[in-house]
Amino acid sequence: GSVYADRMSGLLGIRAARMRIVSLGLNLEGQGGPREPRRAGPFVIGFLARISPEKGFDQLAQAFRLVSERAGPGKVVLRAAGYLGPSDRPYFDQVRRRIESWGLAASFEYVGELDRAAKIEFLRGLDLLSVPTIYRESKGLSVLEALANGVPVVQPAHGSFPEIIEKTGGGVLFEPGSVDALASALESLIADPSRRRALGEKGEEAVRRLYSDETMARDTLTVYLSALSSAGGS
Repeated sequence: GSVYADRMSGLLGIRAARMRIVSLGLNLEGQGGPREPRRAGPFVIGFLARISPEKGFDQLAQAFRLVSERAGPGKVVLRAAGYLGPSDRPYFDQVRRRIESWGLAASFEYVGELDRAAKIEFLRGLDLLSVPTIYRESKGLSVLEALANGVPVVQPAHGSFPEIIEKTGGGVLFEPGSVDALASALESLIADPSRRRALGEKGEEAVRRLYSDETMARDTLTVYLSALSSAGGS
């Protein structure tokens, strides 16, 4: 997005006026559309990203603890999916042991790395998604994938996330690095089903309009044609 373009302009020494932005595009086949009504049961918070400190998995676990304590036993569950590399296994085991020490082992599930079909199924089983990265994320692909399936998001107000939320209207932002702010943002949506539904619907519509693979291909072609035209006229 524009934040990353500004950064790369400085790093590469290219004038901002010469930079062109092409938004990420998703293959939307099989994604979105009507969802089965949620059965009665716990509220499901999801995490979809590489399991690592920089993706903020431990921060989400801490916020999950706060939310669970205030909601009551068994009312909220945390489901995580994504690649877990050998170097990050000790980190994951440490966070999992903390979850167990909080008495929340039965309310946490890690389903591993998923293929495309399983990932879509995973997303469609969530009530909301949060990937509270501690660095300034330049892409935010998992956020777009959640929105494509009508799942609202709760993200830190840095990197690409403010721009994505502004363009799609599909979620809320919180103060980066603050577990309390993250927990409060989660609780605000847990307590407001109609708002969650509206955010999910707006997000899905916007992703289909702005972030499809067809849109990305068309915008990329436009950039190339513009470059060729400029080169031919020089």
